[in-house]
Amino acid sequence: MFAIIFSFSVTLITGMKILIFFFVALLLYSTGNAQKQLALVKQNKIIVRITEGEFIRFKRKDRDHFTRGFIGGIHQDYFRIGEDTTYLYDVAAIDLRNRPNSGFKVRQTGIMLIVTGVAVVLIDAFNSHSVDSGVATVSGSLIATGIFMQFVNNDIFKIGRKKKIITMGR
Repeated sequence: MFAIIFSFSVTLITGMKILIFFFVALLLYSTGNAQKQLALVKQNKIIVRITEGEFIRFKRKDRDHFTRGFIGGIHQDYFRIGEDTTYLYDVAAIDLRNRPNSGFKVRQTGIMLIVTGVAVVLIDAFNSHSVDSGVATVSGSLIATGIFMQFVNNDIFKIGRKKKIITMGR
């Protein structure tokens, strides 16, 4: 009799553990899914999402310098950094230098041109034990263009007619 009651209680406790696990997993999923975000949109395509708790570097329309801060809260029309409230219509530009984004390809393309230029010279030197002048010219052009593209990088997202900042979430 004791064995039957013990096995029944173990089965009941195991079932309760599974039920509690699924309840906690559902709760965590729903809270993570409802987090507020700032979305940078370029021609109806989301370029970057910035969530509460991340750092942001931005420039306001009424100031000449960039402000960097920790986002403490995102609301429908504004976001907070500490005690400072910034309305979305006051933001002129956002610096995306340290963020992966899908809208700006200049830096990645420049790096690929530099790597390609170096590879062309190395392959020609390996094959013929010397570098031809035409290959050196093409390789130098690729490397120079890649370096130029590093300086002409467009990591600043300027808010305008085609580029917008919106809030997403709850």
